[in-house]
This record gives sequence, structure tokens and C-alpha cells, in this order.
Amino acid sequence: MHDILTPALRDEVSTLERGLAAAVRQRAAERPDALAMAFLDHETDWAGRTTRLSRGELDTRARAMAGLLQRLASPGDRVAILCPNGPEYVAAFLGSLYAGMLPVPLLPPELQRRTERLAPTLEDCTPAVAVTLARYADSVKTVLSAVGGSASGAHVVLADQVRDAHADAWTPVETDLSGTAYLQYTSGSTRKPGGVEVTHRNIAVSVAQHVDRQRVDERSTIVSWLPFFHDMGLVFALIMPLAVGVPAVQMTPHAFIQQPLRWLRLFGEYRGTHTMIPNFGLDVCVDAVPAAERVGLDLSSVRYFGNASEPVRAHSMERFTEAYEPHGFRHTAHSPCWGLAEATLIVTGISAEDEPLVTGFDREAMTAGRVEVCAATDPGARRLVGCGPAFQGQDVRVVDPATGLRAPAGEVGELLVRGGNVCRAYWRRADSDQTFGRRLEGTADWLCTGDLGFFHDGELFIAGRAKDIVIVDGRNHHAIDIEVTVEQVGPAVRRGHVAAFPVETDERELAVVVVELRPEAETTVDLGELRTAIRAAVAEAHDIELHDVALVTRGTIPKTSSGKLRRRICRDMYSDGELAAQTVAADRTAS
Repeated sequence: MHDILTPALRDEVSTLERGLAAAVRQRAAERPDALAMAFLDHETDWAGRTTRLSRGELDTRARAMAGLLQRLASPGDRVAILCPNGPEYVAAFLGSLYAGMLPVPLLPPELQRRTERLAPTLEDCTPAVAVTLARYADSVKTVLSAVGGSASGAHVVLADQVRDAHADAWTPVETDLSGTAYLQYTSGSTRKPGGVEVTHRNIAVSVAQHVDRQRVDERSTIVSWLPFFHDMGLVFALIMPLAVGVPAVQMTPHAFIQQPLRWLRLFGEYRGTHTMIPNFGLDVCVDAVPAAERVGLDLSSVRYFGNASEPVRAHSMERFTEAYEPHGFRHTAHSPCWGLAEATLIVTGISAEDEPLVTGFDREAMTAGRVEVCAATDPGARRLVGCGPAFQGQDVRVVDPATGLRAPAGEVGELLVRGGNVCRAYWRRADSDQTFGRRLEGTADWLCTGDLGFFHDGELFIAGRAKDIVIVDGRNHHAIDIEVTVEQVGPAVRRGHVAAFPVETDERELAVVVVELRPEAETTVDLGELRTAIRAAVAEAHDIELHDVALVTRGTIPKTSSGKLRRRICRDMYSDGELAAQTVAADRTAS
């Protein structure tokens, strides 16, 4: 592993040579009183009740959890974590590692947007123990019983009732760096969720890469609202700061959505330097925080504003900078990146001090698989944001989806990834080699990402998903390209909440768009005029006629845990007639 890393990265990886649990214990021994994490609880206190844990306190909580787990299960057993973001979640995750078990980061049933995905996940990982909070105990037991099989017999541990005395019962275990550390269930934007086997070595390499590209040092402080059950929140906001020994300030996603101002204030209060956020979060911070409420904000300490997990949009970055530059935010802090759970989070990204690159590409050429630069202001331009070069120790190749061979420069292709950050397999899936075992140019074990992209000026640009191509009259169209066009029709359309997909008719494949409206527009906008405007915009920009424009209420379009559109699920809902009840027109008729 070390031969792929620079000397600086080798030093960072060396702290994880015995695994994350040993690294956390080492940090606790070095400075037991140093702040490890602070948690803002807005659920029990609207103003935010703060819980601060020192490194020593967190180590004690982890050992207490581990001591209890070792009484209930055996090394290698799975531990389903069904808690909200908070100190109990971190203790459960670390405690599982301390005990030599495999944590499975999840959420309580009450906090799941689409609860039908929880039961199959539990059935797949067959946990021996489920860790939750007392207030969620009944719902967790109900779900486990419904799953049946061995999962129904899982022990339920209430993390908020675990006593520190259990720490004395903990027996240390040796960590095999090549062994599986935890199971990261993918968000399932195009298929059923699968449990990615993340090894201890994957963690070590990923942490080292983050530290290098994001310029994390002893002066850094992480500020985050990302959910721990998702790979971005888990790796960036939990694993990385604990491994490196920098403080992290946490709040829940729900608290952020309720009042994003809460999160923005933390940067000034804690002198936060690093964060990551899905692109939609930038728009939320602009749209939901009036200028008058921004008075007193201080974002001058921010050095790294990672943007990932969904398409990075130039307009969103520019709007955020315009709104918060008066409060100390620097545009260079925007750090677009690209990655996936199967590669332990990030694969490419710009350095913390670099300017984000925005380039115009000819839309017509791109639909034909060619990369042709044009003026970003050109009506036929597709304005894309560069997601940086590959992280140190990673290799990214662009291949022709049809032939599987490396694509020539200047062509769009499928992205393959190789490196120490790439995970081993999906948990107990016989078809894992189809994703993790691709051969290319005489070498094996390339990860097939399913994403389409290309390199330009040394940076990776993402064109879309291979499975989200819409083919109309023999021409390829990227779904996201159509969606961006629709979003620009007018203020009635919710940004990031438009789904485009193909449907089969008796004669040919046609395109459909499902559009969520802003709540205030549901009763004021002329639906007929809006549909006409959407059809006209798509026809002008893409030269295609839409089969249907479905205008639906807020929250209708299914998304993954990270905010990615689940277009195939949305298409199934449309085909099965499930969207009919959510259409704005139907709601008006009913009223």
C-alpha cells in the first residue's frame, strides 16, 4: 500500500496501521482532554443543546459499547446502527470496531424517508445486534420482527442507556488491515442497495488522501450536518477527524434543513475550516436564509467547502459566493469532487486552495460522445464544473462503454477506478466481480462506476450516469442535461427536484419529465402555461418533444440518502400510476 503514497501520506497512513480503533485510542492517550466532537441537539432543544466529548470520554464510551457487544455477539458479527446523528452513533460505530464486529451505519425507521429500503438491508446484513435509542426501540423491534430469519432474533441495545462500567469488560482485539471494517450500504440510485465491504486498509488510504488534498492539519476544525449513515458523512465527518485527531462539530440533517442558519453560525463560533455538502445545500443556504438574517455571520475561517454526492453546479456555487462573500467566504473555498461508496468516498477533487474550473461544452457534440469546448455563454453550451484530478494513489480511466477499451482523448466514456481506496466487494453478492473485477489493458480489479465523464485541462468532468441516458429518435440525451433546462424555466420549479427518464410507447421511446413545484407555486402558477413553457424550453435546447410533463407536489420525487435522484424508481412510479395522486392538478381538483 505504501508504494502508491507520497512520504507525507505514508506518515498519515502509519497512524492507522493497526486500524481505526487503535488510532482513536492512540489519540486519546496522547491528549485525553482535547475536544474530539461536539454535537448540537436541536430535537430536544430548539436553540441547540451542546454535548462535547473529549478524546478520553469518547474512548471510554466506545470501550463501554464494545464491552457490552462482546457479551452479546462474536467477532465478525454485524451490528446495525439505527440511531440519529449524535454521540451514541459515534460510540456505537467505534464500539463495534473495538469489539471486532462489523458496524452497519443505518437510520431509525422514523427517520427514513422511504422505509421500504430498511427491511431488505437488515435482511441482507443479518445483524446479531441492533443499536438504537430508547425512543426508537419499539419501531426497531417491529422492523426486525417483520424481517424475520436471524434478524428477528437480533439483540436490541439502547445506546443512551449503556453505562461506562461496561468498559472494564472490554477485551481488546487485533485488527487485520485486509479484513472488512464495516458495511456501507449504497444509496441505490439505480438498483437495490448493496453492502460495500470497506476494509481497514481502505480506511487508511482514504484518510491519507483526504488529509493530503484537503490540507487537513492540526489547525483544522470540521463542521458538518451530513448523516453518518451515508458514506460522505461517515468518512469525512466521523472517521477522518477521529483518525487524524482534529475536532468535529456535528448537527443533524433535519436541523440543517429546518434552519440552515444554525449550521452557518457554527463556522464563526468554532472557527470551522472544513466541510462537505451536497450541491443542493448551497441553494438551501441562499434561498432559506434572508440577507437580513446573515448579519453577524463569519465564514472567513473556511478553507475547504467540499461539494459532492450529486452533480456540482456552477450556478449554485456562484449564488453562494455572491450571498456570503460579504461575510468572509472566499470563492476558492469551493472544492468540487467526485466519488462513490465503492471507492471509500472521494476519487477526484481539487485542492483546498485551487479555484473551481467551469467550462462550456457543446451539448450536441456531447450527446454524440464528443468533447468540444465552446463559450459558456453559448446557447448550445452545457456548463460543467471540473471535479479535479485523481487523488494521490488512485487511477481513473475513461473507457468506451460499447467496447470496454480505453476511450481516446476528447471522448465521453464510462469511468473506471483503481487504487487502495477501492473496496473489495458487495457483502455476500455473487455478482460483485461485475462491479469490482473489470479487466483493462492487462490489469484486473478495476471498479466500474457507471458514471460517464471525461478529462479536460487535467480535471474530471462528469457528464451523467450510463443508465440515465434518454434515447429519442436514435439520439442520446443525458437526463441531467434535460433536467437543468427545465429548472431554468422559472421560479415555480424546485431546483434539484426534476427527473427526466425514457418511457416505452407502442411505437418508440419518448421522454418524460416529472417536476416538483415550490409550495407557494402550487396554488398560484398557471399549470397549463408552465407545461407549455417546459415543453418549449426542452424542444429548443434539445430538439425533442416531451411525451409528458408531470407537475407534482413537494417531496414526491424519490431520492437516495445523499440527495441523488432515483430516476428509475421515479419512472416505475410514473408507469404504475403512483404519481397521479401527487400531481398538483389532482390536488386542486380534490380541493
